[in-house]
Amino acid sequence: MKTFVVIGLGIVVVACLACNSKSGANAPANAGQNANPSASGDFKALFFADQSLQQITEMSKPTAAAGPNDPSSLFASALAASRQGKTDQAKNDLKKILDIPDGESRVQLWAWRALRDLGDKPPADIADRIQGVVCELHNEAGVGTIAAYVDGRARWHGGQDKMIVWDAAGTDTEIDRHIYDLLKAAEPLVSGAPFSNEHKTPEPAAEHFRVSILTFGGIRTVEVFGPEIVEDHPVAPVLESSVKLLDALSKKGAK
Repeated sequence: MKTFVVIGLGIVVVACLACNSKSGANAPANAGQNANPSASGDFKALFFADQSLQQITEMSKPTAAAGPNDPSSLFASALAASRQGKTDQAKNDLKKILDIPDGESRVQLWAWRALRDLGDKPPADIADRIQGVVCELHNEAGVGTIAAYVDGRARWHGGQDKMIVWDAAGTDTEIDRHIYDLLKAAEPLVSGAPFSNEHKTPEPAAEHFRVSILTFGGIRTVEVFGPEIVEDHPVAPVLESSVKLLDALSKKGAK
């Protein structure tokens, strides 16, 4: 059991990284301190960026030094306004989040989730544009989950003691390429995938592969029985791309 922390590269790799590693092994005493915001379940749940305005405000408290364009402050302001019946003010606060330059993909997804709840819908030309893809594979080792986002970030969760956080967009051409490939591979699935405001639960059954496509309009989900994913299956490129991305992240952590 090893713990790798590469702060300069923006990756935190905790414990056994191999896809087929058995979960439940005893992690080092400090494992998960950097990659786990509260608990293992919360860490994975945040991959989908579908929490309500109240939920995300409770999880991201503004700091004392937060500026006027700090997303946490704007989320909190939007929540307070909505509770006072000031819907237009709440929407304006959320739209300010969308206008933040180089905003994080998940933050923008949270903002649009809140706007949808307040009655605003994203324009048709961006509603189904992929902002992130979350892949869950349930095999003999348990459920492994990898997420990639258009801002170049990525996440991996393989159980309580197996986590990766990649926030170093643009610093590694191989990882950037694999993130792009995974997002691109999911594009053909968007039009025919069932739509929901929240990600599907519980986790996929044994031998199933689930793809959650994150858009400003909501989440589109495709789930397939693993043995059915032959070479020409529409989901095959997504599965292949997700494996390549995890392999690249694992190798980066091992270095």
